[in-house]
Amino acid sequence: MATQNTTTTPQRTARRAAVASLVGTTIEWFDFFIYGLAAALVFGDLFFPAYDEHTGRLASFATLAVAFLARPVGAAIFGHLGDRLGRKSTLIATLGIMGAATGLIGCLPTYSSIGLWAPVLLIVLRLFQGLAVGGEWGGAVLMSVEHAPASKVRLYGAAPQMGSPLGLVLATLVMAAIGGLPDDQLLSWGWRIPFLAGFVLVAVGLVIRLGVAESAEFAEVKETGTRSRIPLRDVVAHSGRGLLSGIGLQAGVNVVFYVISVYFLSYAVNSLGLARSTALVIVTVAAAVDMLCIPLFAHLGDRFGARRVFVGGTVFTVVAAFPFFLLLNTGNVAAVAVTITVMLVFAHATTYAVVSSMIAELFPTRVRYSGTALSNALGGLVFSAPTPFLAEALVGGSGGTWWPLSVMVVVAALISVAAVAARPRRTGDTPEPTAPASHLHDADAVH
Repeated sequence: MATQNTTTTPQRTARRAAVASLVGTTIEWFDFFIYGLAAALVFGDLFFPAYDEHTGRLASFATLAVAFLARPVGAAIFGHLGDRLGRKSTLIATLGIMGAATGLIGCLPTYSSIGLWAPVLLIVLRLFQGLAVGGEWGGAVLMSVEHAPASKVRLYGAAPQMGSPLGLVLATLVMAAIGGLPDDQLLSWGWRIPFLAGFVLVAVGLVIRLGVAESAEFAEVKETGTRSRIPLRDVVAHSGRGLLSGIGLQAGVNVVFYVISVYFLSYAVNSLGLARSTALVIVTVAAAVDMLCIPLFAHLGDRFGARRVFVGGTVFTVVAAFPFFLLLNTGNVAAVAVTITVMLVFAHATTYAVVSSMIAELFPTRVRYSGTALSNALGGLVFSAPTPFLAEALVGGSGGTWWPLSVMVVVAALISVAAVAARPRRTGDTPEPTAPASHLHDADAVH
């Protein structure tokens, strides 16, 4: 039986925390995905024009991966602050950094203006984006699940998860709008618009987050004097198995999502011969459906157990990996659109809906921000960052063989299955004798 929370959070406060998490992560992921879409569509020409198209895209995707190198650093820094100072103040800092970095990318001169300094400055700002996202996701998840009623942990934990596809929808809508510009206008000023919007969006997000109270569970740890002095050290020393499981849980869902959200745009245009605007519309519609399905699968996780929902999604990923690319290679727009949507819903929404709360429950409250953030950041570094680059390298500029992509997806899904099997069943097994009880402990045991 899942232990009950030792504190009571009013339902209105819980809902406000969930909404704030959704809005904040939507803004952060909008900023993050705008970069990924620009990397797939225009950054090769703007910042790496000395190379041929295929090599330019590889270099552009390499800068995409740079942020993932910074995410573990951001997770360590902001995880420490989140476990020591609180979730709320830390999340305000991450949102501000992300908005500033994104807006400044929109102000950058390109290679034609300042030469090599252009990609250097792009990489520096991308690093700041990575630092912010490294600290953002874990805190947003905790603000939702630590305020959640014990019977709806998965549903509330899905609120920040919806921010990812919603951010992708907004990013692709904006890129689709500017993608209709003539190439000379797109490459001269049009690409800057979505990045400059980061300045405005961050102001909106900060106003919303300032109105959310601190997590009751963290407040209790603070009041009882049981905060960890060095959270990262305690995560490694006492929750190492949970950390490894948290990283592995993300393998399948991350690879599938980045194949579709980032690499598919390049693949659709350069291998399938689809128009850029058509590919953007397909991703936008699929991401919208994916977003709407996330709370449904989260509810099923509360009802039947997150483990069952998660494993169901990973099994589907294994079965569908080869048919997925076979259907894509028909080149038929309707078939491609349906295939992308079905894959996102059943391979991504199923697992993504519950993985946030599954990771959070692996760690006790006093180090939960650090453990959750680091799991997510390392999962992104290992599984998300290389995906577009490897996919482009494997397929090549002329649309070469696709089956290695299917193998990559299958291997990632099997890693996630192994992580589920190895996942500690109870956070309470961690040697934390003075930590307060949490409704996250053993949330699946009732099933």
